Amino acid sequence: MDPAAAYETTLATVAAGRAAPVAQLRELAAQLEVLPLDSGAEVLVLLEPTLDDLRRQAAFAFERAPR
Repeated sequence: MDPAAAYETTLATVAAGRAAPVAQLRELAAQLEVLPLDSGAEVLVLLEPTLDDLRRQAAFAFERAPR
């Protein structure tokens, strides 16, 4: 396979793989935004430990990602 074609195929695969988690995060945000304030606050309190871990892992991944 031509290296340029392989590169393009890899980029397309990565783009498709990136779209799914971004869509999932947006869906979670949309669900949270439509909740009444008290219910939304309760959900956020329950999610906070997981969100903290996600933030740490994301910061580490973004530090390592080439720009």
